[in-house]
Amino acid sequence: MTIEGEMPVTSDLGDAIVQIRLPMTGNPLRSINGYLIADDDGYALIDCGWRATDVADVLRAALAEHGLRVAALRRVFITHHHYDHYGLAATLLREGAGGLVMHRLDWDRAQRFARNRARLDAAEDAWLTRNGYVAPPDADDFDASRTELAEPTQFAADGDRIGRLTAVWTPGHAPGHLCFADARSGRVFTGDHVLDPITPHVGAWSPDAGDPLGDYLASLEKIAAYGTAGALPAHGEPFDDVGGRARAIVAHTRAREDLVLAALAGGARSGGDVARAVPWTRRERSFASLAPWHQMFAVTETIAHLEHLRVRGVVVRAETNELIRYVPA
Repeated sequence: MTIEGEMPVTSDLGDAIVQIRLPMTGNPLRSINGYLIADDDGYALIDCGWRATDVADVLRAALAEHGLRVAALRRVFITHHHYDHYGLAATLLREGAGGLVMHRLDWDRAQRFARNRARLDAAEDAWLTRNGYVAPPDADDFDASRTELAEPTQFAADGDRIGRLTAVWTPGHAPGHLCFADARSGRVFTGDHVLDPITPHVGAWSPDAGDPLGDYLASLEKIAAYGTAGALPAHGEPFDDVGGRARAIVAHTRAREDLVLAALAGGARSGGDVARAVPWTRRERSFASLAPWHQMFAVTETIAHLEHLRVRGVVVRAETNELIRYVPA
């Protein structure tokens, strides 16, 4: 069994860890990694894919390769609430999985999205408009059918040890994002926090978002302390030297910051203006060439950069009721 006819669905990584590539049909990322681990008290799964028939079928088949059913899972660990990591959780609990573990902040966020989606979407559109970008009607590609609210049976906080895993709180991409350090293998399950060769989205989607980029950079320093330990990411393939990759992402982020500051050299500009002035993706594409949903992500990432600069006193915000602009301090 393969994903889109290329990669095998499962790979034995040693140390009682099996990588399971779960399909993300129609998404450029193509798949998300779930990780099956054997612990002293049974089996656990780290991340479970979004809610869809093909995902559930692939996961059941992967478990069956190892003589298991969903009911054999003692716990499902969730790195964060985004639907490609959490969406299938309710299905697994109904099929007998023993428990669900996530950070309390992301459970709070999952409930907000599930119960107030229309209001949150309207608030996000208003925030983007004030930051100089009017999202077209087709910009939001969120599909509510891909996720289902599933209440955790256990909350994990920074430093909590659950079986062979220790939770490492790494906010930035999501407020309650968790990595998990594995005592048996010495490797780190990094979720979306540390990826290679791509980087995760870190955006400011509301006026009360705080400083998510500052949180992310601090979290990268926390993971960099694991040095040359192997990384088991949620997207892409496992790689060595999680600390080196974390430091490389910090350097990339600082380089992006320089581009943002250069865009402000001519005077006050909105987040949308700055996003249009800098290149995007590893291919350095223009803002105009991005799909509408990617433009929204680009603007919120730019706002996150600008707010991080503002928190540090590098820029100031010139705000009216209609528009928010930034200018060098």
